[in-house]
Amino acid sequence: MGYFSSGGANGGSDNDFVGQFVEIGNMKLRVKKVIAEGGFAFVFIAQDVSTGTEYALKRLMAADEQANKNIIQEISILKKLSGHPNVIKYIAASFIDKSKTSHGMGEYLLLTDLCSGGSLMEALQNRGQAFPLQTILRVFYQTCRAVQHMHNQVPPIAHRDLKLENFLISNEGTIKLCDFGSATTDVYTPNPSWSANQRNMLEENLAQFTTPMYRAPEMLDTWDNRKIDHSVDIWALGCILYTLCYMQHPFEDSAKLAILNGNYNLNPNDQRYKCFHEIISGCLTVNPDERLTISGVLERLAAVAESNSVNLKQPLKFERKKVEQSVATSSPGVFNFFGCPIVFSFK
Repeated sequence: MGYFSSGGANGGSDNDFVGQFVEIGNMKLRVKKVIAEGGFAFVFIAQDVSTGTEYALKRLMAADEQANKNIIQEISILKKLSGHPNVIKYIAASFIDKSKTSHGMGEYLLLTDLCSGGSLMEALQNRGQAFPLQTILRVFYQTCRAVQHMHNQVPPIAHRDLKLENFLISNEGTIKLCDFGSATTDVYTPNPSWSANQRNMLEENLAQFTTPMYRAPEMLDTWDNRKIDHSVDIWALGCILYTLCYMQHPFEDSAKLAILNGNYNLNPNDQRYKCFHEIISGCLTVNPDERLTISGVLERLAAVAESNSVNLKQPLKFERKKVEQSVATSSPGVFNFFGCPIVFSFK
């Protein structure tokens, strides 16, 4: 699904909000500019009038009661996860009842820290070639730490929309996970008694909350009666690691049969990133019961780091490259970040 439900940015939408002052909690902020938009959500840079600190302000409109519940859940999950170094930080949130809005929809304002480095996808595109081994190790370690934090909750939280676009780079060069609009603690256990209609409804529901090329096999076809839980995130991590290594997605065309059969190319003669092959294969295992857990991924990642004398906790280093980020000219793939016009490139 991406950070927003659709990518119809035109640069002019919601500009009436820019320049306004809003109060969230005990903070008064001035809305400075739109930095991303789509569907029923917009992201702005907002500045605290008393301190000058800039934040990311997400404005969400609830078109119906289901959308209202989804937004409340997104905010609730972020609030619960906030505080981890690899998750965007919840600052405050507020709600305006639909009876008091001009558009007749309930409206939520969500304030988080501002990640000025854009997304991992942008950093990869900006570099134009795969990262060196030590950088991939440190980047993937931080992405996995965010997922581990989610999966360690009771009950475990599944993000369900892990992708390069949803990992942001903070001002300090830390990788931070964002977009919890698809996150859930729900577990689905299809069984032989399920009707075709039940299965179709579940598959359609799952399709609303996930990005096709990152979708795990058990989400695409429920007839195998495999449990659908937070293991879907491990499949997505396999896609992410593969892309970091090879500058292309293992299921680029989102082909259903290829995903269902775990059919992707992993060159056995590749020496540069061969050390990651076991992790990629363990994540991209069709049967979720046999797939790696997040602990298993981190254990294998630590072993690869040790054999290559890489300190996983060493800070990431970046080269700054100023760019003009225009909502009007952005491609849909870059709508998913809370950032301002500085893109970082890994050395």
